[in-house]
Amino acid sequence: MVPESVCIVGAGVFGISTAIALGKRCPETKVTVVDRLEPPVTDGTSVDTTRCIRVDYKDPVYAELARESMDIITNDPDVSPFFHQCGMSFVYDGGNDKWADIWINGKIAAEKANEGNPGKMRYYDSPQAVYKSIHGVDSEPFVENPRWNKGYTNYLNGFIDAEKSMKAYYERAKTFDNVKFVFKEVDSLMYDPGSRKAEGVKFVDGSTVAADLVIVAAGAWSCKLVNLDGICKSSAIEVAWYKLTKEEEEQWGKMAITTNLSTGINLFPPYNGEIKCLRRSPGYKNTLLVPNPDPTKQEPVQISYPRTIVDHPTDWIPQDAENALRDNLAEIMPVLAQRPFDRTKLCWLTQTPSANFVIDYHPELEGVLLATGGSAHAWKFVPILGDKVVDYMEGKLDPTLKEMWSFAEKLQTTSDNGSAPRMDGEPQELREVVRECPN
Repeated sequence: MVPESVCIVGAGVFGISTAIALGKRCPETKVTVVDRLEPPVTDGTSVDTTRCIRVDYKDPVYAELARESMDIITNDPDVSPFFHQCGMSFVYDGGNDKWADIWINGKIAAEKANEGNPGKMRYYDSPQAVYKSIHGVDSEPFVENPRWNKGYTNYLNGFIDAEKSMKAYYERAKTFDNVKFVFKEVDSLMYDPGSRKAEGVKFVDGSTVAADLVIVAAGAWSCKLVNLDGICKSSAIEVAWYKLTKEEEEQWGKMAITTNLSTGINLFPPYNGEIKCLRRSPGYKNTLLVPNPDPTKQEPVQISYPRTIVDHPTDWIPQDAENALRDNLAEIMPVLAQRPFDRTKLCWLTQTPSANFVIDYHPELEGVLLATGGSAHAWKFVPILGDKVVDYMEGKLDPTLKEMWSFAEKLQTTSDNGSAPRMDGEPQELREVVRECPN
């Protein structure tokens, strides 16, 4: 059951959504949401110029949830103006490997999502066709042996302005009388002395918030607060933006979000005078030695913990990341390949082995509920995630979801479900490769 007081750590996707659900459904419960920054949190995974909203999941459970979420977003007057249904293109190099399998399964899922509406699908069977899908019918690629060879577009999908949307959800959460926000950096969870029973949170400045239940919804920051060894890994992928001319905005204005599964590159259409590109790379880690989050243990633990533009504003993406982005752009958007980036950042993600989320009580602690593990595809579920968390607290969560999102599921031998696949390899140590902003 839902207790009398709840403290939610993290004002991102899971945290804000849960605060809204508790505000609507549990008006007698005192809810305190804490974060080091006021939403939209600048360096949070939940905030960016654009986030993908799509429905073509291979997994039918996520496909149904994604369709429900998209319907809510498109009918929400506070959020729908920020959703742009430009379509999403998925491309690969035409080989016969796991990326081909992911592409084929994605195409099948997209076609299923568009049953009865085939006009929402387009197909590209050559590098020329892929190139023209971005640049127009009169354009011609000039790179020999490109890796952008075969693709499709699903025009049901699109992108949302994540920053403006999170601001809208935050404003909504504030309208509930039982929900309040505190903006301070959390030091640790607070426990009954000598036990693993959580009683609230302690801030870096020494102040505290007491609560019957602590919901850890801090994304990549969660691993410092509770032991997530074996179920979540925090790492970052590279993102960069280019400023565009008015002519370039018009030229590429009708392009879809375009992802090359074989290289991990993701290109967004022009938005607010710029183009965003990112790579679903193996990523980067920032290894730190921190106090053991288990209150009954003394030895410190090693974790990967976010290093972001908030604390390190002059950080610039590593050279290998920049090289990979430019190498891809030379094939598909050559005019941008050597242009200076306007800005870059590393986006910190919490990846579970299966890419399934975690909504479950921590098995070693009392009074601690986990709502994290977004695995780079949770944003689109903001309209419903909080209700799923409250369903879990009330013992009403669908058994299939309860199993998928359990702590135990992450400890089994699981493979990534392909919801947001990343390139093979291990994350690099960020301190060894991070650079200073060239400006």
